[in-house]
Amino acid sequence: MESIGKELQKEREARGISLKDISLQTKIGLRHLEAIENDRLELLPGGFFTRHILKAYISAIGLKPEDWLPRYDLPGLKPPSQEPLVSRKGSYSQKESAAESIKYYLASQEKKAEPLPEEKKKELRLDKIVWITLSVIVLCLFVFLIYLSIQTTRKNAEARKAQEKVQAEVIIPAEEPPVPDEATTAEPVAQLQPVQGLQLELNFEEDCWIQVYADGNLIVDGLKLEGFRIQVRAEAELVINLGNAGGISFRLNGQPGKPLGKRGAVVKNIRITRDNWTEFLDQGKAPE
Repeated sequence: MESIGKELQKEREARGISLKDISLQTKIGLRHLEAIENDRLELLPGGFFTRHILKAYISAIGLKPEDWLPRYDLPGLKPPSQEPLVSRKGSYSQKESAAESIKYYLASQEKKAEPLPEEKKKELRLDKIVWITLSVIVLCLFVFLIYLSIQTTRKNAEARKAQEKVQAEVIIPAEEPPVPDEATTAEPVAQLQPVQGLQLELNFEEDCWIQVYADGNLIVDGLKLEGFRIQVRAEAELVINLGNAGGISFRLNGQPGKPLGKRGAVVKNIRITRDNWTEFLDQGKAPE
């Protein structure tokens, strides 16, 4: 047969009530509640206080104290007698014992911290949420700045490598223009001799992204900086894509070319062939 404490424990667990909930409700220490369920009533203050603790515990789990208290066969659980206090030595000792029990019981209850008001709990939760949110925002900004720094450094390194590659492979030295003779100056601009292939010289007056295809092969690709000159040759066709059309000037088969677009304009699929290359010449400038 199970003890009274175990029966009460089963009743409590069947109702889904924890000892902590009962402690908060009744202000009774957890160790006293555990002593009840473990049938260790000698750990309770004794006398009237033991009866009070048992009654509060039984009521907290939804049972009737009058149905359970009589099952405890302990003299201290009987209602206190109304006999007047006497000054005999034995009675005085009982008073001292009761006083010590009261002192022990009150001291054990003073150790329990009073629960915070609901409004205070809400304020604490709100402050915690605000601090967590701010910390997450600061962390995200820090990570984003690091990412931007890495990307900028990488792009600068790639641009520098591209410049060095172009400078080493395709930069041509500046040549002094030939001195025209009398026979050359006498010929009109329209009388151009047939050419074999296409010779394109690009002069970058501003930073410009560019792609140049020669006969279907990608020859130039990437960002080129101000001051660079590039020479590309094709047999039949040149296709040019520009990210800053007004940032370059060019010569085609030795003749000055007309602007390919405005400054900052993106122009794609500029197709130059052996049949239409004269359409890209600047007719306002005399051939050199």
